[in-house]
Amino acid sequence: MKVLSFGSLNFDYVYNTNHFVLPKETIIANDYHENFGGKGLNQSIALAKAGMEVYHAGRVGKDGQSFFDYLNEYNVNTKYLYKDENVRTGHAIIEVNEGQNRIICYGGGNQKIDHKQIDEVLANFEKGDILLVQNEISSMSYLINKAHEMGMKIAFNCAPITKEILTYPLEYIDIFIVNEVEAKGISECDSDNIDDIIKALQERYQNKEIVLTVGEQGSYYICGDVIKHQEAFKVNVVDTTAAGDTFTGYFLASYMNEHDVDKALLLASKASSITVQGMGAAKSIPFYKDLI
Repeated sequence: MKVLSFGSLNFDYVYNTNHFVLPKETIIANDYHENFGGKGLNQSIALAKAGMEVYHAGRVGKDGQSFFDYLNEYNVNTKYLYKDENVRTGHAIIEVNEGQNRIICYGGGNQKIDHKQIDEVLANFEKGDILLVQNEISSMSYLINKAHEMGMKIAFNCAPITKEILTYPLEYIDIFIVNEVEAKGISECDSDNIDDIIKALQERYQNKEIVLTVGEQGSYYICGDVIKHQEAFKVNVVDTTAAGDTFTGYFLASYMNEHDVDKALLLASKASSITVQGMGAAKSIPFYKDLI
């Protein structure tokens, strides 16, 4: 079984501020950092740090050579990462204030994923292999359809939530990984109540496995009538960037290896609680040895 993370890569430009900037306002940042990020990259590194052998597929621009070195540093295989001289690498502007963040993304190479690249990459995988995707790259419907035709098991982190998501062939997704906003979006639930959201997910995706993260309230595993809850660890939150990506990578790594939902939820919660105590995205994701 091979694991393919087909997803985004961004340069992250992180600004620490006293408050989030308001319309027509100019503020001075307290601190500034440049990091490697993107949900795809973060989740690939989380999988690798959790001990999985993972291949990353995506597209960077002529300015993106450093991503190859960075991913290789964490033992992520970059054989299927394309370098396109005609585009710029994606980037994100991240504003951090009191542990919360606001993010603006520019797609760049992430939005240049085409059918040709998908066909070339998936030709190297087979039935039973795992595909992890997020909603930060182009040609999503084609990618999901193609992977399903091949018999791959598909995990979809529905982030960021967009109106296009409901047009994707979601019936082919095996595992949904969502926060409460994304859960409301894919279930078309109008309520903010967690119980109502869970019920809406159960009704709409009756035969699917769903992992729902709800911040300080912890996380849930939902499959049919089965509901499991994991409390969140109480820690000093510095920066929530990549917390969800850490959870995704660690949950999948544990669940795919041991098929124990309770253990996977616990490990993912512990890992993400460490991530939020540090600044930055991928570099703040812990190694498995730090959790035991």
